[in-house]
Amino acid sequence: MVSGLPSLITPAKLCTACLVGKQHSESIPKRSLWRASQKLELVHADICGPIKPVSNINKRGDEFTSNEFGEFCKANGITRQLTIAYTPQQNGVSERKNRTVMNLVRCMLIEKQVPKAFWPEAVRWCVHVLNRCPTLVVQNRTPEEAWSGIKPTVEYFRVFGCLAHVHVPDQKRIKLDDKSIQCVLLGVSDDSKAYRLFDPVSKKIIVRDVIF
Repeated sequence: MVSGLPSLITPAKLCTACLVGKQHSESIPKRSLWRASQKLELVHADICGPIKPVSNINKRGDEFTSNEFGEFCKANGITRQLTIAYTPQQNGVSERKNRTVMNLVRCMLIEKQVPKAFWPEAVRWCVHVLNRCPTLVVQNRTPEEAWSGIKPTVEYFRVFGCLAHVHVPDQKRIKLDDKSIQCVLLGVSDDSKAYRLFDPVSKKIIVRDVIF
């Protein structure tokens, strides 16, 4: 658009001022270039935290950098690929799933007015449900069926934070005592076919079958 302008193209020379003032990170593809062909061949993992407030079981979150974890991986033939500092894009699969889970957890706690200290319970229930929901990554199966080979049932699903009545065993009450107590549902137990509930009177988590 003008004449007489000297050539500014000097490919062999870098402008330090431009690098300092304009340099940006290269974009990282969202889609992985390699996919695992069998279970546990590739595991994406990330720690979400530290989270405040500290949970009801004193959990906050920490990184996979302890000597103990490193020795465990070495002893079991596990190869680790750590991301570069300040580049969460390199671990996009885990980062996106963490964001999805924490957004759901935040909404669950707000909707039922459950204290924030119970976020681990909300996370556990949220992940349990997501593993039994359709996903674009696994076609025509839920993640649970892809992992176990068994089509899951969801008939036991209940709303997180809802009220439930827990039966008090005969051995723990006398004639005129209440036969049940009202508790808050926090999810299902990992160890037995029962629900995890919070008793607001004793301030304890109990594992029991319930009536809604």
